[in-house]
Amino acid sequence: MKNLIAVLSLVTISFACNNPSTTRLETKDSLQQLLQDFRDSIKKYPTDTLLKYKLVLTLQDAGRYKEAVNVLDSMNITWGDSAAMKVYFNYLFKRAELLVLAGDTANAIKTLEFFVIPGELTEAGLQLANLYAETKNPKAIAICDSMNKNDEGKRDPNPDYLKGVYYYNIDDYENALRQFNSCIKKDYTFLDAYMEKGRILYKQNKYDEAIKVYDLAIAVSNRFADAHFWKAKCQEALGQKDDAKVSYQRAYAFDKTLTEAKDAADRINN
Repeated sequence: MKNLIAVLSLVTISFACNNPSTTRLETKDSLQQLLQDFRDSIKKYPTDTLLKYKLVLTLQDAGRYKEAVNVLDSMNITWGDSAAMKVYFNYLFKRAELLVLAGDTANAIKTLEFFVIPGELTEAGLQLANLYAETKNPKAIAICDSMNKNDEGKRDPNPDYLKGVYYYNIDDYENALRQFNSCIKKDYTFLDAYMEKGRILYKQNKYDEAIKVYDLAIAVSNRFADAHFWKAKCQEALGQKDDAKVSYQRAYAFDKTLTEAKDAADRINN
């Protein structure tokens, strides 16, 4: 999801810690040593919240999300005065982020519901709406409608996009297409909306229409590998093998992780 409105600033810890390096550690031994160093330091300075937060970020970068949640919770951040409340909200948002990464969607939703004010166009609110949409919860529609109502300029595309995701997930493609079209109308650069719209048309075997959608996405960003890849899938479905091979090759050229595109091009070539 793109273009989320970030209103929850990451505060200094209190919650803004000079961005310690979170480069993924190369060896298991070096990771264990770093974690042990953090824990030894925390034993010496148990009230040092900055140390604990650095440990949270290190665990997150190592993919140990549940451990990171436990350390974050051990900081015992509570709702206090207005200054502490800002820190508390950021703690909850970070907690929800880690729970999503850990695959604990239910508790991530509960965490976000605790402090998200329905209708506010905030990153936390949009994340909650996204989780509702991905879990087929009809609350996604209500929260997005409320966001649209509060959007004075009527230009933010995110609520319409998330409504489209919800409808797509419950197989209501007609309403999904309507929402993705509305999203694109508000922001023609919203590439995810093109991709979702094209995916629906592909599933409906409307390959020519889908190609037109992917061409629009490519016009917005010529190096957008996913659009070239899905255009190729449509061309291949239509029997346009030479064109499909070129599109697959372009997809792989723009994104070397798309090995599926390379394999498809090689398959056609052979």
